[in-house]
Parts: sequence; structure tokens; C-alpha cells
Amino acid sequence: MATISIASSKGGCGKTTLAILLGTELASAGYRVALLDCDLNQHSSAFGVKAAVEGFSVIPSVDEGNVLAAMRKAEADSDVVLVDLPGGSSTLALKSLQRSNFVLVPCQASLPDVRDAVKTFAQIDDAQDLARAEIARALIWTRVLPGFESRSARHVRESIEERGLPVFETALMERAAFRELHLTGRTPRQMGNQTATVNVAAITTELLAHIERLAAIA
Repeated sequence: MATISIASSKGGCGKTTLAILLGTELASAGYRVALLDCDLNQHSSAFGVKAAVEGFSVIPSVDEGNVLAAMRKAEADSDVVLVDLPGGSSTLALKSLQRSNFVLVPCQASLPDVRDAVKTFAQIDDAQDLARAEIARALIWTRVLPGFESRSARHVRESIEERGLPVFETALMERAAFRELHLTGRTPRQMGNQTATVNVAAITTELLAHIERLAAIA
């Protein structure tokens, strides 16, 4: 159905956590999901060893040399392919981006993160130029604290709006359940954490709406 890359030029922005949450939530909704772990730290793979989510699998140790073959096989066997890319610019990222239907760029509400998000959007533009086809993309705010928006966070958000970059309406909130999944191998839905589950479900619904719109105009 779709290949989605999770990309950021910066580490520590919640990229792997977002990939795991989306993958497991889509699997819970009945989709067959493959998550390709391209990150050197292999945190998605470590989660995959512990996890038991029907329809969800993690493919470890995907690198520049095998990424295209891994993507082709995953696309043949799955409904949704998620690619957890490493931070920074690389040939690996360019290959994955060119083959993606959609790219999510996680970003925290800080100026360094925004600068790196802008770099990631430029890399998507490069991949789009190489592919000679439009690559849909959007920024998603991550690790957002519940409650009042600080002045600095508002300034960062407005700086993105001024650039006209597409942004998800739903943000990934800062929740203990999202950190704990790496320890337990269990998702917020499996743990019965309603607040965290609702947040993940809303992001997943928004992502599916984007994919459906792309399919409608294809």
C-alpha cells in the first residue's frame, strides 16, 4: 500500500520511537507492517526481538548495500513498509527517500532541531529531483510537553509556519509509555495506557489520510 521513510538529519528527535509506534499501531489495525531498521544503533531491532504484535516485523541491519533489495522484498510481503533511517545525509537515505511514497520528519520544538529538519527537507528535495517524481512529506512535532506552550516553543513553531513547510496537525507527546516500550517490548495499547494510545492512534489516522489522498491522485 505504501512505503514511508522516517527521516531526520538529527539524532535524538524520537525517530525510532515514532517508527515503532506507527508500525505497531498499523499492525493492530490489521495491516501487515515491515519496519526496516537502517539505524546503526539498531533500537528498532532490539524492540522487535521483545515485541509480540501480530502482523508487525522488524528487518534488522539494513544498510546502503542492501536497502533497495530489502525494500523490494518488504513491499512484496507487506501492506506498509516503514524505514527507520539513520541521522544525517547519506546514500542510504537518498535511496530510501526516492522509493518512498511519504516521508515523515520528526522534530522537537528547538531551533537546532528546526535547522536540521530544514536540512532533511532539502535532502528530500534532492531525492525528488533524482527520482523525477514528487515525494510527499511532512514535519511532525515530537516529545511535546502537555499543557502550556512556552514562548520559545511558540517561536520555533511559528518559524516553521513562516517557511510554509507541511506539518502534521497531531504531535507526538512526551509520555513515559513511549520511553518504556524500549524496555518492555510492549506498546501503549498492550499496556492499556489510554492517553498514549489515543495519541498514537490520532497520528496513525492522519498518516493514513495522507496515504489515501496520494493513492486517490496516483
